Amino acid sequence: MFLQASDICEETPSSVTDYEERIWLLQLQQPEEVSRSISAWKLSEDINLDALEGAILKVIEDVPSLSCRYDFNDEGEVVKYYVRDENFSLSTFSIEVEIPHYLSQRAAFDWQADQHPPCYAAIVYALQERILVLEYHPILGEITSLEGIIDKITQQYQLLLTKDNSIYTSPFERPLEPSQENQSTNNVSPSEDADSVANLILDEFRSVLHEPNLSLEDDFFDWGGHSLLATRVIGKLNQNYGFELNFNDFFRSATAKALALQVSSTNSTLSQQAEPILHHADSAPLTLAQDFLWQAYSGYDFSPIYNLPFAITFLNEVDESTFYKAFEDVLIRHSGLRTQFQVQKGEVTQKIVSSDDLSDYKWFWRSDESDGITLSDEAGYKFDLTQELPLRVRFMARSGGKPQVLSMLVHHMVIDEWSLNTIMQDLSKAYLSRSSDELPYWSEPVPSISEFARSQAQQGVNADHLRYWTKQLEGASKGLNLVHLEPDPSRQEKTGSISSSAEWAELNLGLDAFSKLTTVARQYQTSLFGVLYSAIALSLHSYSDSDEVVIGTSASGRTEANFFDTVGYFTTMVAHRVRFNQHRSVAGLVTSVSEQINDSMSYADIPINLIQEAVGCPIEEGLMFDVYVHIHSNNALNGALKSASGDLFYQQIPPEKNDSMFGLHFEIMDDVLPNGEHSLRIIITYQRERYSKSQIEQLSSRLSQILNRVYVDDLQDLALEQFYSY
Repeated sequence: MFLQASDICEETPSSVTDYEERIWLLQLQQPEEVSRSISAWKLSEDINLDALEGAILKVIEDVPSLSCRYDFNDEGEVVKYYVRDENFSLSTFSIEVEIPHYLSQRAAFDWQADQHPPCYAAIVYALQERILVLEYHPILGEITSLEGIIDKITQQYQLLLTKDNSIYTSPFERPLEPSQENQSTNNVSPSEDADSVANLILDEFRSVLHEPNLSLEDDFFDWGGHSLLATRVIGKLNQNYGFELNFNDFFRSATAKALALQVSSTNSTLSQQAEPILHHADSAPLTLAQDFLWQAYSGYDFSPIYNLPFAITFLNEVDESTFYKAFEDVLIRHSGLRTQFQVQKGEVTQKIVSSDDLSDYKWFWRSDESDGITLSDEAGYKFDLTQELPLRVRFMARSGGKPQVLSMLVHHMVIDEWSLNTIMQDLSKAYLSRSSDELPYWSEPVPSISEFARSQAQQGVNADHLRYWTKQLEGASKGLNLVHLEPDPSRQEKTGSISSSAEWAELNLGLDAFSKLTTVARQYQTSLFGVLYSAIALSLHSYSDSDEVVIGTSASGRTEANFFDTVGYFTTMVAHRVRFNQHRSVAGLVTSVSEQINDSMSYADIPINLIQEAVGCPIEEGLMFDVYVHIHSNNALNGALKSASGDLFYQQIPPEKNDSMFGLHFEIMDDVLPNGEHSLRIIITYQRERYSKSQIEQLSSRLSQILNRVYVDDLQDLALEQFYSY
């Protein structure tokens, strides 16, 4: 399928970048460390193959690096040659084997930088199907991504047609690793080889915890594991090996050896997704989660209510020019951070700004450009997401030897909390490289949220998942009425619509709360969040005359492991119906709440607006819950940037909370201190027209009392009616 090196027609050599030279050297010395992406797409029946071939060749012509070769020149320097012969980069042929097997063969191909192009396309006839295969080498990482190449091919294809056709494609499983003969799936049958399953699980534990010495019998949570990391482990195991693990399994069996006994397997190949459509290269629909957020955002007249104002104080001197280059590296890597939103005829689409055009936008300010600007000024900035980038990064002017302050304002449409952790990790890596006058090396590109949006749009809403929520929430009591809270006589009863204007209070649980609550969580096979969520529900119920309360919380919304490292807004709001029976034990309530939360994670791809519509509570009439509870674990805004001269430590500056879309918002803050201890706090944000300061103090006091009883009482023998008798 490739021509011989002697047939290559070479042009005048060009110099290579530091990045290209580093990847070239790695490919030469440790080829096993360089991962080529090999992907396949099923072509639609009405595809115009002449137009498709023409589009591919036009992209190769427009981006010469796709067909270049790398080698030494006479002076011993690494150079690259651009090759004109199209036969090196595009082939058409038939095969008699399954596509997964063919991809495995291609993955095992001995790629040589002096002979083979870094991008190769093949139109393959396989078992009465036509497949487009693309191979992408990471040496192109500075120039373009695999997604960028696909988008360019799609655009050129559309330009070559006289009518508006598209390439309809359906991705097979993720690019396959080299496999044994006739092996077409990674699935493992746990009944046949439990030890193999345990070792697969252990590998994932070690990977996410960065603990290479972890053993089969080490507890995941004892080694720093938490719910977000558990999500990554479960998602990767289920997707890569066809397992059917869930969160309840994880909390019951938190060692690799024990969890292996909980595994069930589909014992079949992973199910193919429906055929998504590659849209025009420069646009994509919104995800379901983004669509709901945009509706809410427009409902608040595009106000700053969905700004995410992150701010940190550096304890060491930061080179602002180096920081700018490092953050630009992050913007190039994560295209979601350079997304704009367009509205045409009522339809909202997202468009990625090319990394080549970043210089056209103002998104970074040095300290000397920030005189007189405050964090409050930045937090209140009103974005125009149709015209500018959805983020503003600004160093604040300082004097008198005070530490540097950095404001990172990002709009919620392009980021969630999971994404923040990814950004800060990659920023640290980029800063380390830039401080050594090097470009950062990423082991592999990450897919964009646009890809996820296109796939999700084609698949549509999962009807089974929607039915799950309908069954859970149909007939549930809407809102929250805390009739037994003592009224504040200084406040007058408000009527009509409620303002989002809010205030906040903090409940510090102390340094010993983490260890105490973790012990309780282990005892009842739940998480720290499960215990605190239950305690908050109990405190609310103690002031209510209802036998149930609906509570909202966050779910990651990342239903595909491929997108775990993608920066974007995936988060969904989900609602849980907590029922109270005075004769039930407190332990029974904690277990019930935890199992409900964990079970629902597998169905959390459905946004709350669709759920409420299905249960007859349209979102236009407001959320069905007035209280929202979620946890912030391992805060990414407390940490350090890596630098060639040492670590640059930073700490979060807590944001002011002046607006809230919830009557009551409980944020559990799990802060890890420099000495490794955990500090637990609960931030209670409340709408001022709904609750007074004195009423929030009552709630805080009741919550403290409940937690003190949780620490010392045997919850198995304690009924709710006894629990409330103080």
